[in-house]
Amino acid sequence: MAIFFHWDEASTELWQAAFKEAGIEADLRSADNLGNVEDIEYAIVWAAPHGLMGTFPNLKYIFSVGAGVTHITADPDAPLHVPIVRLQDDMLVLDMSCHIIHWVLHFHRYYYRYRQYEADKTWLRHRYPDNSDKRVAIMGLGQTGQDACRRLHDLGFDVTGWARSPKEIPGVRCLHGEDQFAELLAGADILVNLLPLTPQTENILNAQTLAQMPDGAFVINCSRGASINDADLLAALDSGKIEAAALDVFRTEPLPQDDPYWEHPNVFVTPHAAAPSNERSAAGFIVGNIKKCLDGGVPAPIVDLDRGY
Repeated sequence: MAIFFHWDEASTELWQAAFKEAGIEADLRSADNLGNVEDIEYAIVWAAPHGLMGTFPNLKYIFSVGAGVTHITADPDAPLHVPIVRLQDDMLVLDMSCHIIHWVLHFHRYYYRYRQYEADKTWLRHRYPDNSDKRVAIMGLGQTGQDACRRLHDLGFDVTGWARSPKEIPGVRCLHGEDQFAELLAGADILVNLLPLTPQTENILNAQTLAQMPDGAFVINCSRGASINDADLLAALDSGKIEAAALDVFRTEPLPQDDPYWEHPNVFVTPHAAAPSNERSAAGFIVGNIKKCLDGGVPAPIVDLDRGY
């Protein structure tokens, strides 16, 4: 069985060992060593060269080694008739929740101000409100969003989640649909974006929606850069409407050297590092799914292209 494998940061030895442990004889092929493309039945990829997978006539499934799949669907020649399976990995979920908790605490307890005080050699301490008085809003209630909601609730924060369809999370107020989006924004002292990128969510954080948030609110984006209208966020930061933002994802990555986010004093840039896929954990998940296929089953979760996730 031939598998097209493309992930620049990966160790093929680790993946070969994972297949061997599962009792699968796998012929892993790279873009430089495709052999007969008719032999390739599965693809395991992150940001594969555009146009390449469309040349595999017998491809059965495409496995993303990340939770997002825009690196596949953005290829104009991607074989979108082939089911795409996204990574649903407990390690990735935990890492993302840790990233979110870090920045919620960072803003809630004014650590972002202490950075400047340190530079100015100023000894000034702030009292911060009780966790229960800080309203944290999570946009996107998939596996990761629900986990983050639960963990923040356990820390005593007032947590509200929002999704396209109704959800239930014990102890968390859950809103849904366009009719309740304004309600979410109005109560978002700290807003966390975990929405997948779709035509409906592109630029969802813009001048109009940011204006509906409380004065001096905070934005944490660890979903996709195109969810934010960058010019509108910068304007909101300059005016003080948004006090600070922690941004892990951007429209162009790596972030260009001349991008204003680098220099803005109230923007914290991280290089798409919130929850990098854990290779060993991802291998276990994907190899397990391929074994399921070989045993006559169906892998999961399969992306619904109409919804974009």
